[in-house]
Amino acid sequence: MRNRPRIISALFLSAITLLLVSTYQSPATAQGSASPMMKLLKSGRVPASRQGTIIELICRKGNPEELGFIWEQIINDKFQADVKQESLLALKEAFQNRKIKPAGNLADISKLIEAKPPVNQIAIELAGLWKVSGAADKLQQLALSARTDEKLRIAAIDALVSIGGPESVQAMQKLTQADSPADIRYLGAAALVTLDLQQAIKAGINIMTSSKEGDPTPFIEAILDTRGAADQLAAALATQQIPEDVAKKQLRYMYSVGRSDKALSDALSKAAGMSSEDKELTEEEFKQLLADVIEHGNADRGEQIFRRADLSCMKCHSVSKAGGEVGPDLSPIGASSPVDYLVRSILYPNQAVKEAYQTYVIITIEGKIIRGIIVDRNEERVILKDANGKEMVIPVDDIDDEAEGGSLMPQGLTKFLTRDELVDLVKYLSVLGKPGPYAIRSKPTIQRWLAMREIPSLLLTNENPDEELFEEHVLRAPATAFVPQYAMVAGLLPFEELKSLSTDSKILLQAELDVTEAGTVGVRINSAQDTRIWIDSQRLKSQTENEIELSKGIHKLTLLIDLSNRNDPGVQAEFFKPAGSKASFTVVGGK
Repeated sequence: MRNRPRIISALFLSAITLLLVSTYQSPATAQGSASPMMKLLKSGRVPASRQGTIIELICRKGNPEELGFIWEQIINDKFQADVKQESLLALKEAFQNRKIKPAGNLADISKLIEAKPPVNQIAIELAGLWKVSGAADKLQQLALSARTDEKLRIAAIDALVSIGGPESVQAMQKLTQADSPADIRYLGAAALVTLDLQQAIKAGINIMTSSKEGDPTPFIEAILDTRGAADQLAAALATQQIPEDVAKKQLRYMYSVGRSDKALSDALSKAAGMSSEDKELTEEEFKQLLADVIEHGNADRGEQIFRRADLSCMKCHSVSKAGGEVGPDLSPIGASSPVDYLVRSILYPNQAVKEAYQTYVIITIEGKIIRGIIVDRNEERVILKDANGKEMVIPVDDIDDEAEGGSLMPQGLTKFLTRDELVDLVKYLSVLGKPGPYAIRSKPTIQRWLAMREIPSLLLTNENPDEELFEEHVLRAPATAFVPQYAMVAGLLPFEELKSLSTDSKILLQAELDVTEAGTVGVRINSAQDTRIWIDSQRLKSQTENEIELSKGIHKLTLLIDLSNRNDPGVQAEFFKPAGSKASFTVVGGK
């Protein structure tokens, strides 16, 4: 019974916490203050496991002084690592939703910018949100250093843009100079769009005309997100000659995010050697197109067209629970929609937009254009999801104007298709969900894979790496270390689509299984030749079928495939329930 006082104390503390939470969330609680919660936090009697919840509640309603106390604890290392991370995220949300920041010396955030991930990433974002000029030097070092991780570089650039000032302009100008790689130059030009639009357009066109290399997406994204910038870039392009491939890349991006701004679309179409007119089909032409789809369309070719990166179909739409989650799931579309509807949806997407997928365009007081589907809104903020699936929080006080924006799928996307390709694409959509090879998936095949961008050297040099190292470098690798890959409807993931990600002729793929009832689970792989297989950190035999006991929860299947000397076109894997097994499971899909 020696632990009884301790147990009673813990129960008492839990009860007090619940009472304060209830009181705190009551309408009678004074706005802009979190005094009851602050007293509890300052008492020093709250265990680390409960601190995160209390800090989150404080940040939802607390005033600058109360948030300043939390900030002081973070800077002085009074919180454990996980609580520190939760606290920074809560402070970030407080500013995004209520424009409230902590009282005190915010320049101390420079210390956190040098911390380990993910604290450094959140700190960089906060430095920009809070416009901490004292952090500018650290941010410039990150933005300009060749050793900086790409994600951190982008965050540092965004923070510098938010802080503004001549030093930020100079740093971005350095990034756009010819001695930098094209991708980094485009990042600098994108940042200048907010800081100095005329310099940004001049720098962007200079990069376009001087090199076919690099991805212009960040630059054109920034242009599209800024009021009036698209028209100004279009006017500048009228007197310049840029490479066709560069113009096509920018057009593809525009259409992939549902933008078809006429002046810019026309200017880029002309530079790309493409027609800028969206000619509407006559009734006779429309009927002939329908007849060709039915009589001559090839669904197999159409599936390949649907998967093409330049069309970005899978960025918004999922098939067999794998792909984007912005637009509707297309798995049953052929069984539920006539061919003429499918053709009209592709050619004229704004004619029939379902309410759930109606987009909104929000213009902020700073002139930013934000376009997407409304996920949630309240009196404090609006959350939009864009065509890339990214959710953006916009405080209501920052909104200058908003309006309906039509479909995220832009009119004009078919510029990148020949007529025969359009026929095949519609044919593919028209058979989705119907009995046959494109029926809704019934087998638990893996449709969504994650391909590792860079395979850890320990897997390339060691046939059987240590389990702890495998867990650290593969199973606990950050989400940014992987890129999603989607199998075809029948479940095959083509090797041809993976070659660009291969390391030393090898590719590492990972998939997830959600086990809801423990038991024996089998995994079947079409070809286990030259393939190493793991379930979690346990190495399995390199054979077509394996069975393993799995506990309740999420489990990871990892394949390390040697692509050299392979005759099979791709990998196909499925989980199955062996005879007598009590296991129950679901293959994890999604984006």
